Amino acid sequence: MIRPKLEAAEWLACKTNNPRRVAMNPKFTRRQVLRAGSAVLALPWLESLARADEKTPPKRIITVCTSFGLYGPAFFPTKAGRDYEASEYLKVLGDLRDQFTVFSGISHPDIGGDHASEACFLTSAKHPTRPGFRNTVSLDVVAARHVAGATRFPLMTLGTQDGSPLSYTPTGAGVPALTVPSQIYAKMFLAGNKNEVDKELARLKRGKSVLDRMKERLAELNESVSRIDRQQIADYTEAVRDLEKQLVVEEEWINRPKPKVTEPAPTENFPSPFADRSDSIGRAKIMFLLARLAVQTDSTRVVSIFIKGMDEKPPIPGINEGHHGLTHHGRNPDKIAQLKIVEKLKMTAFRELLAALRDTKEGAGSLLDSTQVLIGSNLGDASGHGTTNLPILLAGGGYKHGRHIAGDVKNNTPLAKLYVNMLQKFGVATDKFGSGSGTIADLS
Repeated sequence: MIRPKLEAAEWLACKTNNPRRVAMNPKFTRRQVLRAGSAVLALPWLESLARADEKTPPKRIITVCTSFGLYGPAFFPTKAGRDYEASEYLKVLGDLRDQFTVFSGISHPDIGGDHASEACFLTSAKHPTRPGFRNTVSLDVVAARHVAGATRFPLMTLGTQDGSPLSYTPTGAGVPALTVPSQIYAKMFLAGNKNEVDKELARLKRGKSVLDRMKERLAELNESVSRIDRQQIADYTEAVRDLEKQLVVEEEWINRPKPKVTEPAPTENFPSPFADRSDSIGRAKIMFLLARLAVQTDSTRVVSIFIKGMDEKPPIPGINEGHHGLTHHGRNPDKIAQLKIVEKLKMTAFRELLAALRDTKEGAGSLLDSTQVLIGSNLGDASGHGTTNLPILLAGGGYKHGRHIAGDVKNNTPLAKLYVNMLQKFGVATDKFGSGSGTIADLS
């Protein structure tokens, strides 16, 4: 059986939210953390103020699992190499083609387990449905242990809904995901006891941004950094304000009583995706924004995001059936057409994350250059719960991208070999992870 879940505090190291502890840590300098009362604002990596041992931006990893898969014929290109024709889903990524590599013929061997396989997406542990199953350590946890102590949070695990975890410790204990955006925001930007945090959140609802409390310090900082760094600070503060506005709307709609009506419910989104359980794509967008802020501020260097599938009908025009039902399409053309609408919107949300990382300048490059971003699923054929030939895409991180690396669709390449590539790129000295020995040589 899967071992009991860890308390979130064990891996998020929440006790370090005390600003006094931060001030005592020599790794945290005035340029990295600005404080005003119980508000704590971490800043982007700035070349003007980099230490002698910070010649280049730090390396990061973001992993994304979408648990109900991606429709293979719309995801995989038909031709391997650099001159492949983009598939329907890859066309959504548009001008980012040279920023990612797409894989086919790749999976974890001997997984099985249908939906239970989601527990093994980042671990490659075998046979999750067998009695006595115990999971193994996940990719993100290995990476987090490698940089433990370098950031406020060694690992941030985010999810669009509560449920089974994606991340696991070396003993097989699950690391629960954070699923409430306001709480994640508070962990990153607010400090002190509960009353102090509640006061900060109340100020936020009154339109008082954390950034307003830092105005003088930010102005002073702007005078001491380069033009490029000033633009980075401006871009970052704009993202923080956008997030604050979304969180206020979310809180208002969750607490507002729902009116009673006789008419059928409309299909449009609620103003907050987190007021509507079925809006997993809207929720994913907010988690993507939080992930970007987390790595941009060096609050953490490892983020995992679990986009949970839902049984409900998503609030998307043109969709008249629950998401889970659409994944079991049985090759029904109408169901496939609706499924592709949902999944193309999911790919659009992912594109927005990649574009935001690419457009965030950092040092001589971009935030995407220093961040490996993996998206994929534990299911290759969701209609039949197949766990082979998984849809996998790796973006950013400094690789030579722009290729379709095609494996054997019958004798799949172990996905964990790609994880070895990622760990080595991250600085972990290893040639093995889970079921993977060595690396995918075509990825450089």
